[in-house]
Amino acid sequence: MKRLTLAALILAGIAFVASAQSMSATSSSSSGSTSGMMASEDPNYAALKKANMLADVAMGMQLRNAMSTGMKVSFKDLMAAEALAAKNPTVLFFAADWCPSCQADLKDINANGSRLGKTNVVVVDYDKSADLKARYGVTMQDTYVQIGAMGEKIAIWNGGGVDGLLMNVKKPM
Repeated sequence: MKRLTLAALILAGIAFVASAQSMSATSSSSSGSTSGMMASEDPNYAALKKANMLADVAMGMQLRNAMSTGMKVSFKDLMAAEALAAKNPTVLFFAADWCPSCQADLKDINANGSRLGKTNVVVVDYDKSADLKARYGVTMQDTYVQIGAMGEKIAIWNGGGVDGLLMNVKKPM
């Protein structure tokens, strides 16, 4: 338990630094490019690699594609996600296969997704979604973005698995 707490604190620190660097780079960049960033170029990835804390990529891929007890699907395109959002609350989960926090959240969602009721969780490959990350202001993996039927951002938060989803998802009136 102490290791898990320490790892969470380290990841939170890394995320804070990476977020600050990303905002700094965004404000100083004049190109406004949203081209894809390779995982090895991601500051979160680099920090985790340096600390020898990367998760097993094959396990991450397996968790991303595994069945869930709830309504978890893989991201196909934004129109499909918007169609889901027209019917039920829908959350895009930006997960990287190499991210230990993402893997923990995916394990939780796969095992306890039924607690979410009709909330859709759409798993987006963090490393292959530069345009989507730019659209919603996602600067780090393990980010959740609730969207509406027109693709509008309703809420955004980091981490938390099923409990985080239950706390942050806005229910329709």
